[in-house]
Amino acid sequence: MKRLSIVYSSGGIRKMKTKIVGIFVCMLLITTILPLTASAGDENNPEIKDKTRDVKLFGLFPLFPQFPFRYIDIVSAWIYEEENNPEYLYMSLKVMDLKNPTQKYDAIYVIDWRYKSNSYSAATHIFPTGPWPLYAGQWDEQGNDYVNSVICDGDIDSSNHIITWIIPKNAIGNPSKGSTITNIAALTDLRYPEGSVIPSVDLFKDLTWNALVMKDYQIQY
Repeated sequence: MKRLSIVYSSGGIRKMKTKIVGIFVCMLLITTILPLTASAGDENNPEIKDKTRDVKLFGLFPLFPQFPFRYIDIVSAWIYEEENNPEYLYMSLKVMDLKNPTQKYDAIYVIDWRYKSNSYSAATHIFPTGPWPLYAGQWDEQGNDYVNSVICDGDIDSSNHIITWIIPKNAIGNPSKGSTITNIAALTDLRYPEGSVIPSVDLFKDLTWNALVMKDYQIQY
């Protein structure tokens, strides 16, 4: 039996290389453009994995050293559900060194997201006198205030540096099984407490626009 041999011309090889490069570029573009969707997050597989040591003055200007701002320096944020409590959505935010109470400032912790073109957030404040309740709800179209909000169960775990909100789904648009929560972002900031001599403006911020990982979340139950 004769051995079959295949001979490629230099032009054929160039065409093949061009096709391979083209396929690789297309795959890269698809993975970049299409949003990633997580079915369920946890501390090891979060919806947001942020860069650390990136707290900024007014959210714009780098600060050195970063050590004094570790308690608002975002590490990650994740969303999950429990089969035994399908009417609730769980959201957790981890920072580098959570303090409860704070020493001087009003520290604000927030997770934002969108569902069916509406904006929602979960938030809390921690003061030198201790924390506010955890709360969540829908924002107005201008993003200035809540349209409605509820006080949530949850936990401020300073030993593990994690804040967790347990949010009734009926307070955040009743997201149904298989629907997707998008535009998930976290933010923290420090301001002087109301009633202090210095005006209560957001001084130091950590925003997750430069996060290493950002994923949507698909409702499980």
